[in-house]
Amino acid sequence: MGTQTMPRNPGAPRQAPDRRTAPVRPRPGARPVTAPRHTRPVTGPVTRPVTTTVPGTVIGPVTRPAPRPAARPARRSRPRTPFILLLVGLLGGALVSLLVISTTLAQGAFQITNLQQQNTNLARQEQTLTDEVAQAGNPSAIASEASQLGMRQNPNLKFIDTKTGKIVTGKVTKSDAAYDAPGYTP
Repeated sequence: MGTQTMPRNPGAPRQAPDRRTAPVRPRPGARPVTAPRHTRPVTGPVTRPVTTTVPGTVIGPVTRPAPRPAARPARRSRPRTPFILLLVGLLGGALVSLLVISTTLAQGAFQITNLQQQNTNLARQEQTLTDEVAQAGNPSAIASEASQLGMRQNPNLKFIDTKTGKIVTGKVTKSDAAYDAPGYTP
């Protein structure tokens, strides 16, 4: 068989394996070692050999169970259902809120469009009425309406001279026509 290595004593220096010899094959059924012993997880009951001496006698190794680590308090598993229901409720509420906001904004946009169309129609109507008032205020339009109602123009016009207070009949002179009196057109 192959060469077996003896376990080294604690505190003894490590020795490099002899490369001239064949590598050591593991025993059949033995578990391969993947990590140093002090870093491997402990499985099963662990015992440590202890030797005790009584004065005058030596007793062989006695195995004693390894001390247990301090027990952690049992971790309570919290039910996840209330948390999941809370998340579903929050997501549902957010979706409903989003739907309400979207609907409200669409309705507001529709009202804005409607009011803009009404504003345009009213602006056109105002322009039309302003044009009609301007045409009705034209002196020739006023004279034609007056003649349709049976009114006639007075052939004997009389004017009051504001400087002298005299009443002037007939045609007005050029100097008198220079006055800017409201409603007077020579």
